[in-house]
Amino acid sequence: MGSCGQHASATPSEQKLPIISVNGVTIKEEVLANELQYHSNSDFDVVVQQAGQTLVIRQLLIEQAKQNGVDVTADNEEQGIGQLLADKVVYQEPSEEDCLRYFQNNREKFVTAPLLEVDHILLPASAEDEEAKEVARQNAENILVQLSQDISCFAELAKKYSACPSKETGGSLGQISSGQTVPEFEQQLMQHGEGLVEQPLASRYGFHVVNIARKVDGKQLDYNMVADKVKGYLVHRASRLAIQAYIHGLVEVAEIEGIEVGFAPELNIHL
Repeated sequence: MGSCGQHASATPSEQKLPIISVNGVTIKEEVLANELQYHSNSDFDVVVQQAGQTLVIRQLLIEQAKQNGVDVTADNEEQGIGQLLADKVVYQEPSEEDCLRYFQNNREKFVTAPLLEVDHILLPASAEDEEAKEVARQNAENILVQLSQDISCFAELAKKYSACPSKETGGSLGQISSGQTVPEFEQQLMQHGEGLVEQPLASRYGFHVVNIARKVDGKQLDYNMVADKVKGYLVHRASRLAIQAYIHGLVEVAEIEGIEVGFAPELNIHL
């Protein structure tokens, strides 16, 4: 169920929805129309495809649950589907060797976040105002020219020009680690070493003139510190793949009309 991205440009009332049936059971048009809200795409046909596939899979699982003696009603569909999958989907849990091998092949995923001491000057601009953004960028570049000649005036310039409350402390943001600032700003920060960043960094708030006073790189974690996390990830992955295979098997033998159900290698099953 996505909340980001662009929504379809058309609505069910503007375009005709397909009539979809699964093993002789027709999915009601109002059910399909309601499901559309949980899928986002600028192409209405893609939204209909995603919603229809979701409902086809749900219907197949409910059908299988009932055939296997699971009591499924409109009030407990999620519980019934969960019980079916627990009973029918079998997968091999990862061994200690599997977990260790994954860790050794993906060491870069298991490091502590870098720690930075950051000073900044914010030149504000609305993300939708291109003219204001250009003015802010030019002002930031002018400040960078001054700082490249004399970094000691950073606090003075922050107090004079910055739109951030940190201007009262010379532009200091203190220590920053992962998740402590907006993602687009953090991603850029982490790419730089200590010292004055040579170009303004853009964010949803405008442009930032940045000086990284200190940077402590992340440290490699030992396997025993992340063993449970590794196993949990591999168990989840094995479970998802097994569920996908089970559903794929149901789709292959089902009589489905009105839609083609396709499977990507990592199908995100919305139930």
